[in-house]
Amino acid sequence: MSGISHGVDFRVLGPLEVAVGGKVLDLGGPQLRALLVLLVIEGGRAASVAALVGHLWGPHAPHDADRTVRTYVSRLRKYLRPAAEALGGDLIVTRAPGYFLRLDDPEVIDSVRFEVLAAAGRRALDAGQSTVAAERLVAALNLWRGLAYDEFSDIAPIDAESARLAQLRQNAVEDRIAANLAAGGGRELVAELEALTSAHPGYERLWGQLMLALYRAGRQADALRTFQRARLLLLEESGVEPSRALIVIQRRILAQDKELQAPETGETGPVAAGEDALLGKGDLRTSRQHFETAYNLAKQEGDGESLARAMLGLSGLWVHEHRTATGTHQMQTRLRNALSAVGTGSPLALRLRVRLAGEVDYRASRHTEILAMLEETRLADDPVAHAEALSVTHHCLLGPDHGQLRQTLARELIGESARTGRRGDRLMGLLWHTVDLFLAGHPHAERRLGELRQALAEDDFLAAHFVVNALEVMLTIRAGRFDEAEKQAQACAELGETVGDADAMGWYGAHLVAIRWYQGRLEEVLPLLDQLVHSSTLSTVDNSYFAARAVAAAVAGDQRKAASSLARLVGSDLAELPRSSTWMVSMNGVAEAAYRLGDAETAARAYELLEPFADLPVMASLAVACFGSAHYPLGVAAMAMGAPERAVRHLHTAIQHNLALAHWPAVAVCQERHAEATALLSSGR
Repeated sequence: MSGISHGVDFRVLGPLEVAVGGKVLDLGGPQLRALLVLLVIEGGRAASVAALVGHLWGPHAPHDADRTVRTYVSRLRKYLRPAAEALGGDLIVTRAPGYFLRLDDPEVIDSVRFEVLAAAGRRALDAGQSTVAAERLVAALNLWRGLAYDEFSDIAPIDAESARLAQLRQNAVEDRIAANLAAGGGRELVAELEALTSAHPGYERLWGQLMLALYRAGRQADALRTFQRARLLLLEESGVEPSRALIVIQRRILAQDKELQAPETGETGPVAAGEDALLGKGDLRTSRQHFETAYNLAKQEGDGESLARAMLGLSGLWVHEHRTATGTHQMQTRLRNALSAVGTGSPLALRLRVRLAGEVDYRASRHTEILAMLEETRLADDPVAHAEALSVTHHCLLGPDHGQLRQTLARELIGESARTGRRGDRLMGLLWHTVDLFLAGHPHAERRLGELRQALAEDDFLAAHFVVNALEVMLTIRAGRFDEAEKQAQACAELGETVGDADAMGWYGAHLVAIRWYQGRLEEVLPLLDQLVHSSTLSTVDNSYFAARAVAAAVAGDQRKAASSLARLVGSDLAELPRSSTWMVSMNGVAEAAYRLGDAETAARAYELLEPFADLPVMASLAVACFGSAHYPLGVAAMAMGAPERAVRHLHTAIQHNLALAHWPAVAVCQERHAEATALLSSGR
């Protein structure tokens, strides 16, 4: 659905109105209004002057009626000028043998929008998508404000069009009720169907729907009496017996056919399949396949709602799932196209705007727009939009500056999941809270991880399972069980690839770097780091692999590569490095590389930037790799700066913090550096 172009709306499903930007235009007297309607119902075809004269005056037309029609057209153009300006050209165009209404987008007419929505609802109903069908049919019926062209009578083509639209409206009502019944409706439809059968006693489909609704409401006797009432009315009015379809419903009610009960199956189709895979199972790869199919189908059919749902699904659970420049650009373009397809005021539009704000803010390493959207969803009181805004906002705030805010967002998401009823929201909230506690070095982090493990054991959610496995690799490294950790890291990477997580390879690299660093074999991963620094699978704001390569090259004795990698990180000012989820790890690598290269200036800048976060652990991404207390890089930077006393103090604190983290390899490394700093202090260097 393209919606109302440029704020212009021709309303014929009720009193005739033309509105521009919400303001209703003056269209003149009855004859001018009738002339406009005659042009509207021609659907872009030219109406001859002779035909217009005949319709407006009939056999009693004045002798100068042709000239009067031309005068009416001129006056009508003036009345419609605001609409013409909004749409970019004259609306009433002269074309032999008369005039036609030029509308590049026919859906500026509410009757056209109604027909498009009603047809889409019928297609969805035929495809078994009862929920989608009901939504589209309700949207179609909501466009009606009264009888179509009600103010015009005795003009044959207008009367015919009014009757045609009235029949389509009746069909849409019956289709909407059928969709409600297919979705499990019953008791709540009885009163409406009683009124409809009284108003339209010859419509057998309505009688059948009423019988089914009564049966589902536990009123079997009333359902059978309804059949008898319908039969008598049909015999009296038309002299015919009920159709076979109505007789079959009667027999099935008598037999108490179980299949007449409310169905348990829900919506079908690629959108529903994608949402089940993504929100029910956390399967990113499978959901993308379904959503890509849904997107292409929706685009072909001009189905704005399905297009929007497909794009929300293709965006995924995380922000920035599409890492390449092409993928990122395509994703943002598609999101904007979906937004234009549903209009700015719908719930789907709010969710699309949330996702767009998150994607843009994340890549720019900022959070202004997404925080504003978070407040907008809170005020809108839309649970689904707000839950998604909470999760997206959390993902945009993974730097070290917003720890308390992240925990607040995660707890709110857990609470909001009770309103959305979506299991994925609860698991994402629990996952974010678990990650937050690890990133803060909280003593209860593993307790929360146990709760998350238990939830996944009851019903798996693959995306969260991948994160849990990565956290378990990190904990095994902390315990110093490196061989076991390496096997776990391989299995974790394989799960990530299966799930379709863009971080599968990046996190595997982080695990290997941590393992080799604490084994004292970091130079072995230098070839891998040479590949990873330029990998398109890495986040656009991830600079940690340049830091890791700088350290690995320095350990291997390749001073040139180490200096070059460090220089890429530092740029014109180290402070410009994005405060992403890998910022702490990057700064840790900067301090280590600067110390090994004797770069006191860079070390001093790293110290200045890292000092406010001294009491946090140095962790990568969603806490998937841990390099111990931030006091360690501060101590190393202090050594490079020629401040051994400060280094000793930081390294002593790092040992205590690493003991609290149960990070035994980090304790050992800190003890070695502490001894080195103490020796420097003793020597007076």
